[in-house]
Formats: sequence, C-alpha cells, structure tokens
Amino acid sequence: MRSRSYGLYVLALLASANFLNYGTRNVVFTMYDDLRGAFHVSNSELGLLGTVFMLTHALTSIPIGWAADRLDRRKTIAVGMLVWSTATLGAAAATGIGTMLLARALAGLGTAACVPVANALLCDVFPAGGKARTVSIFNLGLFAGGAAGFALGALAGFPLAFVIMGAPGFVLLILIWRIDVPGRSREAAGLPVSLRAFADDVGSLLRIPTMRWVLAGAVLMAFAAGGMLAWFADFLHKTKGLSVERATAVFGGCAVSGGLAGVVTGGIVGDRLQRRLPFGRMATMTIGFTASLPFGLAAIFVDSGVIFYGATWLMMFFITWYHGPMAAVVDDLVPEGRAATAQAAFIFTMHLVGTAPSSYAVGLLVDRVGVRYALLAPLVAVAAAALAVALGFRHAARDCAITAPT
Repeated sequence: MRSRSYGLYVLALLASANFLNYGTRNVVFTMYDDLRGAFHVSNSELGLLGTVFMLTHALTSIPIGWAADRLDRRKTIAVGMLVWSTATLGAAAATGIGTMLLARALAGLGTAACVPVANALLCDVFPAGGKARTVSIFNLGLFAGGAAGFALGALAGFPLAFVIMGAPGFVLLILIWRIDVPGRSREAAGLPVSLRAFADDVGSLLRIPTMRWVLAGAVLMAFAAGGMLAWFADFLHKTKGLSVERATAVFGGCAVSGGLAGVVTGGIVGDRLQRRLPFGRMATMTIGFTASLPFGLAAIFVDSGVIFYGATWLMMFFITWYHGPMAAVVDDLVPEGRAATAQAAFIFTMHLVGTAPSSYAVGLLVDRVGVRYALLAPLVAVAAAALAVALGFRHAARDCAITAPT
C-alpha cells in the first residue's frame, strides 16, 4: 500500500461497491406494486425475485472466492460488478417476469464476487491489528446500501430505480480494476487449479475447530437476522398499532443508525480485545450477541414509549458488533492464499443454511403462535450463536498460530 491516504481511498472504493451490492439486492422489494401493474404477477412470482437472487448468490460464492485466491482479487470484484450492473440495467428493460427473473439471477451471481473477495483483499493489504475495524467500515455499505435500495425502489419505482442503481457500477468497477494493491501473492501463484484442489480447500476449512464454532455462530446469527428483517416491521404494524409506513420507518431508522454505530463499535472493540486475548475478536462477537438479548426482549414485549424505541435501537446496536470481527477471525484462521475461499464459504453457508429458511420458518411460527411470540425464535438463535462462538475460544490461540506468518 503506497500510503495511509491511499489505503483509505481503496477502502472507500470497496465500501462503495458494497453499498451498490446491498442496494441492488434490496431495490426490488419496495417496487412490488409497480411490478404487479407492469407484469400482472402473483405474490409467489414476486417472492421468486428474491429467491433466485439469493440462490445464485449463495451457490456461486464459493467458486468465485476460490478463483479469486488464484487470480487477481481486484479484477474479480470488478468483473462481478460488471455482471451485476449490466443485469440491473437489464432488469429495467425486462418485458415480463421471465426476463426479470433472469436479470435478478445474474445480479445475484455478480454480487457474489463482492463481500468475500473484498474482505480477503482488505485483510491482506491493511495492518493485521486493525482488520476488524477495517472490515467494519467496509460493511457500513451493507446498512447504508440496503436502506438506499429500499428507499430508491419505493421513491423511483420500476424501471427507473434499476437504472439509478445499476449505472454507477460501470464507473466504480474501472476504479477498482486500477487500484494499486497486490494483485496476486506468491503463495497464490503456486496454488493448483482443479476440482480436487477445490474440494480439498473447502474441506480443509471445516477441519479447523475454531472455524467450525464460528461458522455455527454465523449461521445462527444469519437465521436470526433474516427472521427479524422479514417480520419485525410487520410485528410493529400488527401488535403496536403503527401504520405500515411508520413501522417501516421505525425499524429502518433503528436498523440503519443502530447498525452503523454497532458495526463500527464492534470493529474497534474487536481489534482492541485481540491485542489482549487470542480470542479477543470472538469475545467481541459473544459480548455483542449476549448484550442484544435483553434489549430484544424489551423491544418485543414493551409496546410503546422511550423504553421501546431505546430497546429497539440498542438491540440493533449490539447485534451488529459481529460483522468486522467475524471476517477478521476467518482471515486469521487460514493462509493468505485461501482467504477468499474461506470468506466465500462463510457467505455461502450463512445464506443457504441460515438466511434462506429464516423468513419461512418464522412465518410458520407466526401462523401458530402470533408474530410477537414468533420473534422469540430469532432471539433464541442469537443466544445459541453467542454460545457457539464462546465454545471456540479454547481452540483460537492454537488454530490462529498454525496459519500465522513466520
């Protein structure tokens, strides 16, 4: 890296890519009425727009991450942006639900190149002692971009929202292609390229005890986040008497402001604790998960007033501490040449096992016990995530030492 200021420039570019990544993911969810009018589609067909996006995103994340460990990570991200930006513009030109589904599937494929590869690249080029903080800043794009996507879809609608979200990627991908960071390490240059090597690399990740515990915690957390995201606004509307618009604004405001503050705080705390404990970043995840639980209970069972709003904000603040520390722990556990593969395996497993079934599973509970008590399931998952990560503490020092540079 040429200088600290240039490092911040690189971080800003990648955070901007993540902004577009999550904006692209969410922009469709608030233009359903426009799509119903344009294509006369059913609710199940609208639901498929999210499903096909996440399926291609999850299924291609590991192959893309594995390839990025053998190729130039900058160019891998840039090519992914080319695919998802082109697909997003293609969605604006869709003539029916079939072409819209194809465009969303291609957008999901392209966005799979963003988070795992960028996480590995940032951990590679920034100081090891600040990895969690660096990745936390990168992940600010998750909250800001996700909120922007919701807002843009609602305000601009179909097809304009797709055009506005897709066009900036073509400029940004050129800047990312040209950034001055290591394109490929010596270790990566000698890695074999074959299906057997791919299977061996992925399998080796699961043989690391700490990796297994952190991955279990990540899956449980992804389930909790997916369930809350899908049903909390509906909960506010049905049980607390808020209008749909106000419920969306309350949840969105707490999620964005509390989440942004939590992501940054978690990164700072994680790096500081890591200087004192070999499992410092994992401890940060456990602290955040555990601290969010009483505030989550208050948000569910207190119906109004300052306590309700404060509890909702603090739940989002603590529950998001894990973002930077988790990516940094994954990077600590593997050699540099396999970092993108490891990050991608995490993203794949979190989304496929945790996120994908969460809204449906919580929905089944809503039908049986009502939305208030159904939301206890995500909180139980958060508690289980805290326990899973804590169980990995005893392996962390040994597992990280094995992959530390000598």
